[in-house]
Order: sequence, then C-alpha cells, then structure tokens
Amino acid sequence: MHKPIMRKKQFVKLYNQGVFGNHSPTWDTLEEFLRFKYQLDRSNYIGLCHIRNRIANGPTWYNVPCIEVEHRWKQLLKQGVSANNLYISLMAPTESTTFQGEVMLGIWGIELLYTTVALPMREALQQETKSARGIIASSLLQYFLDVNDYEWLMTLLDNFENHVVEFSVYDHCWGTLPGHRMVVWETRAY
Repeated sequence: MHKPIMRKKQFVKLYNQGVFGNHSPTWDTLEEFLRFKYQLDRSNYIGLCHIRNRIANGPTWYNVPCIEVEHRWKQLLKQGVSANNLYISLMAPTESTTFQGEVMLGIWGIELLYTTVALPMREALQQETKSARGIIASSLLQYFLDVNDYEWLMTLLDNFENHVVEFSVYDHCWGTLPGHRMVVWETRAY
C-alpha cells in the first residue's frame, strides 16, 4: 500500500519515475526536454507535445509542435506562469483513442466515469460522459483493455486505496512501456 497522493506535484514526481506504469514520455523541465529534442530533431520527428501543469485542474496546452515548445514555454513565463508548475510530455495519439476515463474502487465496487470520444480527456469528457459501476464497469474495462493493462489498473487500485486513476486506451501500443495500449495520466486521492 502506497502513501496517499494529495498534491499534483507529488504525483508528477512519481509519474516521471514510472510508478504508475505506462505513460507518455515526459520531461520535468524545459532543459530536460531540449536535451531530448536534439535527438528528436536528428530523427526528423515532427510530432506534437503537451505542456502540462502541476496545479490540479490548471490550464494545459495541447498539440504544441515540438519545434515550438521552447517558444511557447517562454511565452507562458512572460504571462506569469511559473516554470516550477510546468512539465512537458509527448502528445498522445488522441485520434487513436478507443476508451478513456477515471476509475476508482467505491462502496459499490469499481466505479467508472468514461468516454469513447477521441479527444484529450478533458475535452472528451465535456463532450460525452458516461458512468458505470460494479460488474458493468468491470466488463467495460475488460472489453476495452488488454489483459496486462486491466491487471495493471486493478493493481493500481489495490495499491492506491481511495484513489482515482485517470487513463486512456489507444488502438495501438503507445507510451513508455512496450506492449501496452493503456496510458495512466493521473492517480490521486479522493
């Protein structure tokens, strides 16, 4: 059993360490990202990034071209955003999203808030939000997740009691761990 995750900054530190399993490639600072960006540039990678916020429910900036991250980061600093609150991830392949949501163990067993809209989760849940619990929630998760991802999700729920796990599932493997289609975005105490 792990300690409760009460603050987003606490979560981000553990997230970067891989404690929650498969996740988006992520850099803690602009300097870390720029060291890696050199490798991206050499491989002619032209993908997108996501400038994320360590403040719970704070603004987030999707679909930033990797070549514009440094400029956008510096603009945010000029607007008064603290660099200590920002971190960078590669943008997930949202167009390939099959299922995403938030899951927790509640008094009725598994409780699930979900969507099948292929957008970043915040936007997708604004467009469509469904809920399920108990055996229906478990059945949905088993249908949309591969066995290894489902088992990992259940392990997170067991190890982080009274926490919500945010996740997305894609139609192909993506993230920091080979063989996984599910990416964990956040684990937080409720």
